[in-house]
Amino acid sequence: MAEIDGNWFHNQLDDRGQSLRALARHLGKDASAVSRTFSGKRKMTMEEAAEIASFLGVSVTEVMHHAGITREGEGLGPKILLSAVIGEDGEVRSLPEPQPLPQAVLDKAQLSIGAGRNRRIIAAQVRASTGALSIWDDAVLLFAPTDGIEPGAIGALSICCLSGGKQILAKLDRARKTGEARVVSPDGGIGEAVLTTATPVLVMIP
Repeated sequence: MAEIDGNWFHNQLDDRGQSLRALARHLGKDASAVSRTFSGKRKMTMEEAAEIASFLGVSVTEVMHHAGITREGEGLGPKILLSAVIGEDGEVRSLPEPQPLPQAVLDKAQLSIGAGRNRRIIAAQVRASTGALSIWDDAVLLFAPTDGIEPGAIGALSICCLSGGKQILAKLDRARKTGEARVVSPDGGIGEAVLTTATPVLVMIP
């Protein structure tokens, strides 16, 4: 692991007129624990990096860089970042910047997909207060990006990319190699569509 640049964090706090104690309160931790983190005696977690980024008003990527956290992640298995949200209409929308997942969700994800899996995994969170997807509100779905229509997507809840580039969450009823497919939307509606890719949801974490 690369060394943390503690001076950068202290300078960021000074520039904003904030104290280490104020940051510690934001994190729900003792100031001594935060001080140990910035001095390199304690490892910063991905969840802490996200909270610190929010407190400082900077990107998570910048905090990760100065904290010495690599994108390859901690421990075994693939690094999984929250890269998209799924709205009430079932459309999958990419986030401007991927965010780290809480450690509890990461642990469940690694158990579900297997620590030795080498494929890149994407996480998308359902954000639906109403409609058919509201029963899954806040759930995290994991899927692997693909270049085509995967056989495993047929008959399964899948992330489907339409020919126009729009991505949706739907059950793929049937699909031809040429892309013509019949999809069932979360509200039960059935429609014909032309797909460029389709990949099954690997697991849903409530």
